[in-house]
Amino acid sequence: MAHRSERAAGPIRFERIYDASIEDVWALWTTKEGLEEWFAPEGMRVEMTALQLRVGGAFDYVMTAVGAEQVAYLANLDMRQTARVSGRLVEIVRHRRLRIRFDMDFVPGVETYPYDMLVEMSVEAGRVRMVLTADRHPDPEMT
Repeated sequence: MAHRSERAAGPIRFERIYDASIEDVWALWTTKEGLEEWFAPEGMRVEMTALQLRVGGAFDYVMTAVGAEQVAYLANLDMRQTARVSGRLVEIVRHRRLRIRFDMDFVPGVETYPYDMLVEMSVEAGRVRMVLTADRHPDPEMT
C-alpha cells in the first residue's frame, strides 16, 4: 500500500482569471449548485449530499463517471464507477480563501490519506483571479 510520505514533494498550483464577479466565483465553491456544476473533472458528474458551510463543517458528494473514456479508465484501474467523497472545511474567509480537507479513502491499494486544497480569490482590474493550491496524490496520474 502507498503511504502519504511516498507522494511526490510539493503541491500543485493552478491560476485562472475569470470575467465574473467575486460573488459568482465564490458561489461556485460554496454552494451545492455551484459545486455540482463545475467541481467534477470532464466526463464525471458530482452530486452533493451534504455541505455545511462553516469552519469544521462536513461535506459529502458522490462522483460518478459518465463519459465512456472515464468509465473505461476507472475499470482499467479496478476502481468503481462511483465514489463517495467526504471531508471538511478547514478555513473560510468569505470571497478570499477556502481551505478544504478531503478524506481520500476510495483508491484501491492506497491507505486513506488527507488531501488538502486551498482556493484563494482576489479581484484585479474587474476580474477574479483564482489560485488553487493542492496536495499531490500518491498516484501521479490522479494528480
